[in-house]
Amino acid sequence: MDFFDVINNRRSVRRYTETKVPDEIIRKALDAALKAPNSSNMQAWEFYWVKSAENKSALVDACLFQGTARQASQLIVVVSRIDTWKRNRNLLIQQMQKDAPINGQIKDYYYKIIPFLYTQDPFGILGTLKYLILNTVGLFRPIFRRPAHRSDLFEVVTKSAALACENFMLAIAAQGFGSCPMEGFDEHRVKKILKLNYQSRVVMVISVGETAPDGIFGPQYRIDPKLVVHEV
Repeated sequence: MDFFDVINNRRSVRRYTETKVPDEIIRKALDAALKAPNSSNMQAWEFYWVKSAENKSALVDACLFQGTARQASQLIVVVSRIDTWKRNRNLLIQQMQKDAPINGQIKDYYYKIIPFLYTQDPFGILGTLKYLILNTVGLFRPIFRRPAHRSDLFEVVTKSAALACENFMLAIAAQGFGSCPMEGFDEHRVKKILKLNYQSRVVMVISVGETAPDGIFGPQYRIDPKLVVHEV
């Protein structure tokens, strides 16, 4: 399927048939998700493929018993994290060093800048201190002003996870199946099902299945591009 056909065919599916989506379809889409661009290549995401009947039933309830969750053949929970950066940084450096020694700007970035950006404390004191430092320097020269606070950091990793979600859903569409990204869920209950800590955030739950004949609710509507696309 042509890439732009995939873009045009991907829709949020509200009803599915009873056809089982093969596991290899999900694995291929997850592989595509993991290739998504992400901030500093820190890959601060996790994908929970909910397969057990017990967990799936609990997740459907946590998704407010929506039809798109209830009828789905497969459910994927996409999570962003701010506590895996050190592990991921070290693994990334190990891979990079197989090709060439890490030094100079790359070494400084991953061993100085990344810890500065990602390190947080439970009381937010470091976030306030970083905010003051960055904005003081910004008075004299261009500099990134964020992330400073924990909320900024969650925004960064959640943006990256959202890019992976799009890759995943496009890969599902390219293989002839449907999906629906859900933000309607009880995050506290979802995190309890998956045993997630306070340094994680549920970005979305994605349902996957074979699109039912009435699974897409009408044509796709978009506002005039002139209102949102600006040439400056």
